[in-house]
Amino acid sequence: MALLCIFLISQYFGQNKIQYGDYNFQVLKTEHFNIYFHQGGDDIVAFAEEVLEDGYAQLSEDFGMELDFTVPAILYNSPNDFAQTNVTLELLEEGIGGFTEILKNRMVVPFTGDYEEFRHLLVHELTHVFQFAVFFSSRMEALFSGDIFYSIPVWVMEGQCEFESKTWDSDADVFMKDLIMHNNVVPLQVLGNYGGYLIYKEGHAFYYYVAETYGREKTAEFVHLLKMKKNLEETFMTLFGVSVQDFNDQWIRYFQLQYWPQITRLEKFDEFARVIYDHKKTRSLYNTSTAISNRGDKIAFVSDRTGVAELYIMSSIDGRILKKLVTAHYSSGYENLHLFQGGVSWTPDDAYVTFSARAGGSDVIYVMDAQSGKVKEKYRFDLDGIYSPVFSPDGEQIAFSGMKDGYSDIYILNRKNGSISKVTDDIYTDRYPAYAPDGSIAFVSDRPDGDGDYHYGSYAVFIMQAGEIQRLVPRTSYVASPIIDPANGMFFVANYDTALNLYWFSNDSSKTVKKTDILTGIYYPTISASGDKIAFSHWNNYGYDVCVVKNPVDKMEDADMPDEWLSEFTYEEVALDKDRVRKYTPKFTFDYFTATASYYSFLGLSGLGQIGLSDILGNHHISIAADLYGSLTSSDVFLNYWYLKKRPDYGLLLFQYSNYYSDYPDLLIWRYLGAGGLVQYPLNRFFRVELGAFAYRVYETRWYDFFPDYSSNLRSDQSFDFVYPSLAFVYDNVSWGFTGPHNGRRVRLEGYATVLGDLNLRSTILDYRRYFSLSPRANFCARLVFAGSFGDDVDNWAIGGPYTLRGYDDYEFSGSKLGFLNLEYRFPFIDRFKMSVPLPIELRNVRGVVFADFGGVYTDTFTVLTTDDGFELQDVKMGLGAGLRFNFMFMIFRMDWARAHNLRGWIDAEGNRSEWKFYLTIGPDW
Repeated sequence: MALLCIFLISQYFGQNKIQYGDYNFQVLKTEHFNIYFHQGGDDIVAFAEEVLEDGYAQLSEDFGMELDFTVPAILYNSPNDFAQTNVTLELLEEGIGGFTEILKNRMVVPFTGDYEEFRHLLVHELTHVFQFAVFFSSRMEALFSGDIFYSIPVWVMEGQCEFESKTWDSDADVFMKDLIMHNNVVPLQVLGNYGGYLIYKEGHAFYYYVAETYGREKTAEFVHLLKMKKNLEETFMTLFGVSVQDFNDQWIRYFQLQYWPQITRLEKFDEFARVIYDHKKTRSLYNTSTAISNRGDKIAFVSDRTGVAELYIMSSIDGRILKKLVTAHYSSGYENLHLFQGGVSWTPDDAYVTFSARAGGSDVIYVMDAQSGKVKEKYRFDLDGIYSPVFSPDGEQIAFSGMKDGYSDIYILNRKNGSISKVTDDIYTDRYPAYAPDGSIAFVSDRPDGDGDYHYGSYAVFIMQAGEIQRLVPRTSYVASPIIDPANGMFFVANYDTALNLYWFSNDSSKTVKKTDILTGIYYPTISASGDKIAFSHWNNYGYDVCVVKNPVDKMEDADMPDEWLSEFTYEEVALDKDRVRKYTPKFTFDYFTATASYYSFLGLSGLGQIGLSDILGNHHISIAADLYGSLTSSDVFLNYWYLKKRPDYGLLLFQYSNYYSDYPDLLIWRYLGAGGLVQYPLNRFFRVELGAFAYRVYETRWYDFFPDYSSNLRSDQSFDFVYPSLAFVYDNVSWGFTGPHNGRRVRLEGYATVLGDLNLRSTILDYRRYFSLSPRANFCARLVFAGSFGDDVDNWAIGGPYTLRGYDDYEFSGSKLGFLNLEYRFPFIDRFKMSVPLPIELRNVRGVVFADFGGVYTDTFTVLTTDDGFELQDVKMGLGAGLRFNFMFMIFRMDWARAHNLRGWIDAEGNRSEWKFYLTIGPDW
């Protein structure tokens, strides 16, 4: 009873999106935008206004069109603030830099501490707005005409956004070089079947090639023509005069001619460095934040080898994992390890490591024992972000890059008293601090020289000594990770040429020389105290390897330095015009329309239509859902409101719906009419408490002798009133696979008791689920559910069918106390299945499952099994079977075949020989 009510008003499981702060938004009105920002974002929004209006002018010219609406742009001061947005109710992991949703064309972008990256994100998301205006010029018309369901290849969209926001850069160049040299380029004709970073960069390369070969105007023509043709092949034939396959060959040849002459760099790298942690062999992708110990015998690094970010200690000799210190995602203390902006550092005695991680909505600096994994110190500050912490030479201080109110500065933490002080305090991007032996701090910045213009995005290494900041090396578009060399110099990574190489700055001569000549990129270099060993991450063959170089100076040769590069983008800090700022006032607008379907072998096809309304920030949500069939009294109707601005979430519900129960041989139909309220309080990302109150009337119809023939002509009617509170505790830390949870656990314990009404009910439900990852694509799952009702009156539940006990009929067993156990092994079955006749259908990642289900209804005479004639299940029922899972038309289809078994043979509940039962359902695995 309460189980279904709570499910309808709330999410049954699911992790928590928590609003840790009280974000008071304001709105800046510009010519083409309404820019929403919260406290501390004045400097960010002043910068964003200039970028967005300039970006609008460029995109309007490229697309040959003006937008007929004002674009909402929602800004957050940091990725941690952005992760709390209610514009989407999905959890936003670190890899999501921003997003644009289609129906309201809302751009949602965080400031990352880097103004060039912020500019790129703003223009990237604004390009999506123009794309949506092209493909779905009338959003409501597109929705109901079906245009919104036309499957535009994602690489078409994301590639153009990358091209418009930065034309071409070293990041794209490094990525394409790696793909070309290892023959990993995915052909354009099938690129639409892929996802991830690959589609961004290959799509980017496509538009760059089109602009270089046919002219920039052809990039927008391609999109407009695709809108008309709704067919990739026809679009290529019309615009370029060749098929997609022929164009793909020309496109790849273009990059091959550029990159093949550099093939010798691959051989040079093998002679220069040794891979000790191979991402291919370890089935990982990201192995970053490398930090070699001062003695040079161990390396700390962050890896995604299990699908989530983890901090490891390994041997620098053979790459053997010595210790796993932290696993992110599954613990509230380590929600994220900053896989992309991280950094790890060792104390001088190699006893401890320091790193930052997101916990409780903000970043925390940890000092952790490298042997035991125990936390020695933990520091939380009033900052929007913390990155790249590094110990001082004496270990008493930790320098780090911190974000606050649109400023990215260098801070110093005093470990003795836990206080912090600012080293820099200005608008410029300051990051990657590194201590020199004398205590001075080197760092990367795009700050101007003296009173010169601020060319944001033009980076160099600076050093602060005696309060003075001095630039050491030439500027370029990428500089990172300065490390102090004991030989009176400094290594750092930069892209002065077409790769990310190691460079060396001499303190004696003040000259910078190139020390490596690699094909792709070096990341997070780190050096031992003696300088005889360097470790770093290396992008190679579509992944990051951890590499070591012994006696690096002996293996490096000086190379000429190219000329300094200066960004074309300049910015003069201006104050926000407060006269154009107004307070945010919520206004409800159309949000979405969805239609979902479910199919049960017994009940047939049913559907649920849903309309959503919300304000621009997503703090207020109204949904109206209805399953209309027959008369109004037999239809399911729900009106739901959620207030999500604060940490507690408040929900209200008005409802009418029907449910079915088996009281064998009778069928009970209960029609619910009433209202409910719920308060959800999340204690952390994974654990929450739910307090609800419900009041409704149940209209009961009993069809006598309905089973087993599924028909009856005799019925009776009565009604009951219920008023009761409910309390639930929910824990969920799972990570997801293709069709359901892959690893972690879910627990829901709830209870409710009537306080008014016609029945006296007290009921408790426990739902425990555990998922064990056996490989990146296979897992073992277990679900245990107990439900019990106590008191003068009792609730009745039913089991049997696809969601509880397969191998038996729907609602075959019912009672006031029952339980069931599902055991499943889920595994990859078919990676790709393509059919041409009778319909051109292609399925990918078809999953297989084998399962055993157990269930029973408890009575005073309950017996698990008998041994009179051997072991035989009695009151516990078992079903065995197998099934398939696949995605099609944006839905997950589940097909199961199951058969009843009693340990002695294929026997059903009536003692007869059981038959195979087939279940077709739609939705993710439990």
